Amino acid sequence: MPGGEYREQVKAIFIAASVAEAEFVENLLDTEGIEFHLTPEAFLRSPLSNTCFQGLLFEVLAGQAEYCRGLLAERGLVRGVVSSDRGH
Repeated sequence: MPGGEYREQVKAIFIAASVAEAEFVENLLDTEGIEFHLTPEAFLRSPLSNTCFQGLLFEVLAGQAEYCRGLLAERGLVRGVVSSDRGH
């Protein structure tokens, strides 16, 4: 599938900053029966920081993205939730 078509079908929902966060999100999505894709992603810890960190980006089918963001926020993972207006 061409890259542009793939990007229209999946949406970023979360960037895990640690192994513990990644494992928690992976287990949560697995339990909910949601298929996801992981890719390495650079991120800033805070807007005032000039330091870039490496995390794991979770992507799901576009139709499941808002549900997944809400699920993650309910579990207290607001900091890593990717907003719906992000370019992916």
